[in-house]
Amino acid sequence: MSGKLVTLIEAAGLIEDRAVVAFGGSLLHRFPGAFARELARQGRREIHFVKPSPGYDFDLLCRAGVVGEASVGIATMEAGLGMLPAFRRRAESGELNVREHA
Repeated sequence: MSGKLVTLIEAAGLIEDRAVVAFGGSLLHRFPGAFARELARQGRREIHFVKPSPGYDFDLLCRAGVVGEASVGIATMEAGLGMLPAFRRRAESGELNVREHA
């Protein structure tokens, strides 16, 4: 590719371990799911994840062991579906350092 366009694999490859990564979208809407899956596939570790209202993307990264620290607000799938299970497990066990933002 020429110019500033890169493939998804190349874009995820630009993210180093321990980088701060902020995602867009809200809960289950307009989140970068393919990018989250690619970060997990590439085996990124100790990422500091930032998002006011994360959903599936964040839980996927927590389950894959990508996130080491998180600055998040509400962390849920949507109303009625409850808290993100992998996030909750890692936060309660102390594996994940969480900074809650309102």
